[in-house]
Amino acid sequence: MKILLFITIIILISVSAAVSQHTIFEIEGGALFPQDTETGMILGLSAGRMADENLGWAFEVQYFWRTFTQEYTVSETGGATQQETIVTEIENSTKMLPVMGKLVYLSQIAPSLDIRISGGIGYAFLWNTEANYVENIEESNSFSGFAWQLGAGVSLPISRAADFFGEMAYFYSKPSRDAGTTQEGLPQRTEIDMSGLLLRVGVRLYN
Repeated sequence: MKILLFITIIILISVSAAVSQHTIFEIEGGALFPQDTETGMILGLSAGRMADENLGWAFEVQYFWRTFTQEYTVSETGGATQQETIVTEIENSTKMLPVMGKLVYLSQIAPSLDIRISGGIGYAFLWNTEANYVENIEESNSFSGFAWQLGAGVSLPISRAADFFGEMAYFYSKPSRDAGTTQEGLPQRTEIDMSGLLLRVGVRLYN
């Protein structure tokens, strides 16, 4: 319930910012290269407003997902239509929802080109599901933890109220969950290091 309430508050603040003057709204997509899992796709939405012509603030929600399947082919049949029998051993999926407040700085370096620097802090929620059919094990766990990111890129106008931008950033978060205690009674936790390089492109809308 606390997670849903937190996300709802962020969405309401973002919507209120989006209907005010001097607003910015960004839609972005790219790839994240985390430490403890394979590369996955990441999409993001942010809404906020400009404090002046260079500096703005926004609330951002991103969604990362990655799926992994381990399987092999056991037989093939010929004929007019080729058919294969495939056995699945392991299925794994990782989904993450970072929610952040961020600052964006823009400065013109050419008539139609801006340098863009952004930074944000917030919280990340992660869900990991694994089905091991060989050992007949199915697990689903949720993790959460502090997150931040810092990036730089370029932005160029595509209309009077829209820019296209590309950005390279470093994302940091190690979501964790309670793992009980050791035999000696010491607390322990399990964490997934999702830190890594983030590459993305997007469209920035403003008025």
